[in-house]
Amino acid sequence: MDQFGAMRLGGNAERASADQALTAQLFDKARRMVIAGAIDGNPSATPLLCARDGEDLVFAAHRASRLTALLSINPRAQAIVETDDPLFSLLLEVTGFCVELREAAARGRVLAALHGGAGPDDAAAREFACYRLRPTRLALVDRMATPRFAWQALPQNRRSDARLALDDLGGWMRLWIRTVRAPFFTAAIVPVLLGGAVARFAIARAGTGADWPWALFLWCIAGVLLAAAGTNLINDYGDHETGADEGNEVGGNPFTGGSRAIQLGMVAAWKVLLGSAICFGGTVAIGLHINAALAGHALAPTPLLGFGVIGCALGIMYTMGPFRLSYRGLGEVAVPLGFGPVIVLGTAYVLASAMHVPVPWLVGLLAALPVSVFVLLILWINQFQDAPADAAAGKRTWVVRLAETAGGDIDFRRPFRAYLALDAAGFGLIALLGLIGRADPALATRYAFLALLPLPLALVAARKGSLWVRRWRAAPGERARLPFELLGVNAITIGVHLATGLLLALAYLLAG
Repeated sequence: MDQFGAMRLGGNAERASADQALTAQLFDKARRMVIAGAIDGNPSATPLLCARDGEDLVFAAHRASRLTALLSINPRAQAIVETDDPLFSLLLEVTGFCVELREAAARGRVLAALHGGAGPDDAAAREFACYRLRPTRLALVDRMATPRFAWQALPQNRRSDARLALDDLGGWMRLWIRTVRAPFFTAAIVPVLLGGAVARFAIARAGTGADWPWALFLWCIAGVLLAAAGTNLINDYGDHETGADEGNEVGGNPFTGGSRAIQLGMVAAWKVLLGSAICFGGTVAIGLHINAALAGHALAPTPLLGFGVIGCALGIMYTMGPFRLSYRGLGEVAVPLGFGPVIVLGTAYVLASAMHVPVPWLVGLLAALPVSVFVLLILWINQFQDAPADAAAGKRTWVVRLAETAGGDIDFRRPFRAYLALDAAGFGLIALLGLIGRADPALATRYAFLALLPLPLALVAARKGSLWVRRWRAAPGERARLPFELLGVNAITIGVHLATGLLLALAYLLAG
């Protein structure tokens, strides 16, 4: 037992015992280290400041850094620690687990320790994640990697094999949840639910008493989610190939610049491409299964095949192939089309056909229009932070086209006016649906007015966005930090799409 608590000597016990005093000195004088880890076979090493805190080392890293992304998936790491004292010819190898410190007081102590007692200001401090490296093994090493066959183990910090297996499984799941951008699956779930509600609306008006086709409905959800995952993956791969995401400096957030899994070395590019192919393959298999259930043959010529081909083609060609729709200003057409009428009408067709009632084509199209506008708004506002990198990579989105000035600067006034106009159009279409529902209940529902409830939330986003645009013009020197301050508007826009879509689905269910 010593200052590190329970400790066990390993390897050459005599040498390990002799090394203890020097190990303690090096640990106490730790000031700099190179910390290394790996995800999915992709290694990463980072030089950092560090300090001793009890039996652990503490350090901080920028939230947008490769190291922070790595530790969020795999907390196991190894560090080589050195001091400022030239008398020490040996270095200290520390193997262990990194634990993020989330309490403000603990973070403040770490940042102060690393910066000689005076940490960065609050705004800068929020950009850094603070960690505690909890050692499981300490060993001395030289600069030629000469084996010493002696180490000191800290069994109290070691995790069981069962815990390690669960950690690895959880890390793998977190890695791919991030890579497929699962939080954006709401853009796919909303039109499926709306399509199901429209089908239910048509079934109720037809007066059929058959049981709801739950199996087909769940297959529709699974197919659309796989298509969304495949689209996100191939989008990341395409932007990686052109360098659009490589040049995007607004990292460390879930809204812009793609998943950044490739850029941060979390997943190899070929695995992202393979994952996309698997997802689209699953979508095709599910679509053919549904088609066989409806028409008796997987390749029977039905509208479902057309919707499937259009949806997959839009997803793939968004950033890939000879067309690269998003690079030609056509992504703003592809996204609302694919995540609006294609999914809504495709789902309504499957469920109405299964119930042997007329497919509500016009009803579904009218219901899909507001959802199309609000999903376009998500794409639109997310392109604000991406605009400088997109412009440099030749990605001619409409935000880039409207924001570029003759002098080569970026001015967001015109793109944000377009955002406000689209927002107004979306809520205007909802009001129109309600009016149509009152005039002709066969085409829409008066309950559509419920979907106006998120309007105050949209007004908050409009106010925050307007202030941000003014700050962008007034403070060019702060532009490196300003993109992060728009993230609240990104989040609200996603929330408005989700809320209006779910309320529209509820409206059609109430009408049925």
